[in-house]
Amino acid sequence: MNIICNVLALLIVFGAIYLSYSTKILKDPEVDHPQYGKIEMYSFARTQGLWWTTLIGACFVIGFGANEEVINLNATCLVLLSIGVGTNAIGGIIDTPKDDDEKTDDVTPQNIFKKRIPHFLRDILSDSTGITVYRYQALIFNLIFSVVFLVEFLENISNNKMQFPVFENETLGLMGISAATYLGMKANEK
Repeated sequence: MNIICNVLALLIVFGAIYLSYSTKILKDPEVDHPQYGKIEMYSFARTQGLWWTTLIGACFVIGFGANEEVINLNATCLVLLSIGVGTNAIGGIIDTPKDDDEKTDDVTPQNIFKKRIPHFLRDILSDSTGITVYRYQALIFNLIFSVVFLVEFLENISNNKMQFPVFENETLGLMGISAATYLGMKANEK
């Protein structure tokens, strides 16, 4: 059972990677530029939502395979999933054009060539002015907390402690503040 679950966890991860590059699952809605045509960019919010869903889902399957019992999701998992999915949902609302919005033709030359050469990291770290500190901060926090989450989870499993990691409220608050800052600044990008 353990091998089957590990293979399934790998399929979850590779499935997410495959969908990320073969579909528009991680891309913002197209921007129609009068001079350069349709431009698509990768979305930080969508990436964050898929990232935490994939990580927690894969860990859930690995945990089941190690013990052949379902490991209950704890508050840490639920908060991390909520931050990822909530950031994605609110980011989508911010990106939805309103009837009174002007047509966008202010896409900067820095972002124009993305149509021809998509660059994932540059897209998720950039707004129309270039790479921003608040997007970089959110990415770094997500990466650090992901590594800590995964390492603690694997340590728990190897010690027959069948539970997800527990982050302190301050740690989860830092993730929430980072996501809120990203969304606040994203709203100002409009």
